[in-house]
Amino acid sequence: MVKAKKKGIPLPKAHFGAIENPIQMMEDDHKAEGARYAKISKLTQAYAIPDDACTTYRVTYQMLEEFENDLHTHIHLENNILFPMAKSMFIKLTA
Repeated sequence: MVKAKKKGIPLPKAHFGAIENPIQMMEDDHKAEGARYAKISKLTQAYAIPDDACTTYRVTYQMLEEFENDLHTHIHLENNILFPMAKSMFIKLTA
């Protein structure tokens, strides 16, 4: 879409129909992954590391928590910035 917009060329016909279709699929994935990591957080008591935990245990929990935080950032950026921009651009290019 960006290439078509920059070059002022028509947008090729999308095989997926309306842009809402793939976006909805990705938003569904986001919900599923959010639920998965909420469950992991609950099971780990919000990644609470016991005092007697070994290094591997500590690193694993820290990496899981960091990944979950990064995942939430990724989901936020796509759902609230990228997807609305893509929808708007798609509408303008197909109007």
